[in-house]
Amino acid sequence: MRGLTLDDVKTVVFRDDLPEPVLETGTDVIVRVTRAGLCGSDLHPYLGRETVRFGVIPGHEAVGTVTAVGTAVERFQEGERVIVPFTTSCGRCDACLRGLSARCEQGELFGYGSPDGTSTLQGCQAEYVRVPMADGTLVRVPDGLSDETALLLSDNFPTGWHAARRAYARPGRPLAVVGLGAVGLTAVFSALAMGAGPILAIDPVEDRRERAHQLGARTAHPAEADDLAVVMTESGFPSVVDATGALPGQGLAFRLLQTGGTLSVIAVPTFDRFAFSPVNAYDKNVTVVTGRAPVRSILERILPHIDRLAIPADVIVSHPSVPIEDGPDAYRRFAAREQGIVKVAFTFDAP
Repeated sequence: MRGLTLDDVKTVVFRDDLPEPVLETGTDVIVRVTRAGLCGSDLHPYLGRETVRFGVIPGHEAVGTVTAVGTAVERFQEGERVIVPFTTSCGRCDACLRGLSARCEQGELFGYGSPDGTSTLQGCQAEYVRVPMADGTLVRVPDGLSDETALLLSDNFPTGWHAARRAYARPGRPLAVVGLGAVGLTAVFSALAMGAGPILAIDPVEDRRERAHQLGARTAHPAEADDLAVVMTESGFPSVVDATGALPGQGLAFRLLQTGGTLSVIAVPTFDRFAFSPVNAYDKNVTVVTGRAPVRSILERILPHIDRLAIPADVIVSHPSVPIEDGPDAYRRFAAREQGIVKVAFTFDAP
């Protein structure tokens, strides 16, 4: 099987001799991957910000076709086209029933191996992936939906939607998004779809600002954001999304927030403190919300409206068909935040 492995910090390797996954329990299915995403969260272990076991197939976003079904699986059959959310979920535990599928009591993240080797669920950046607890994890792809849009639904779009909703995006309510990777861009789109505005979208990379402009936001380089915020709002933004995963970006997001506003921290943190102190938050009377987006739970709410949403995958997915053989170079370019590279979708067409 062809795919990638993370063998060390900044060392992603393409291999064509990986063992194909097999059904291990009755609740498993095997999915042949047609698109696998490269996510900003994948950079944390790649850059050494998170400790993982090396040699594991990375990646936690996929769309594909079911090729094998365990004996206990009830909802899926071979040949069905499915979205693979980034965490598994049973659908029955307290967290799942409360809409927190990403915190399922039995859930695992695809593509992460614990350093001690006790827990490893191989990831999606390979031709096939095993999906445990398939009935509670997988989601059918709606008819007519492109692979690129379906891939965004495995993580980035529900995460951006969740970020905007938790920031209290409402009609006529100004909102700022700091960080314009795929999640930040989907947060911009989601906030606009919820009627919020005006929207200020902030990133140091020009191409990413241009994409946010195409979605309908006003844009700024971080160095210009404070001054532009004064022009757009008299007292700061009542709603701000931090999609940077970096302390400087989070600090800017907090500065843009008006007294009594809501800061939605959606980026995965790899540092042990906020960019602002408890005293800062107390003195500004702000609400700070954070945590992993429950993608599987969110999909149940948004999929019935997917046609009306008209997700602009062509704006967000900058590289929709990158051969898996080029994965190591894609990681390098993505980590360098090169102009023009925002969202990569790996493909597995026959070489």
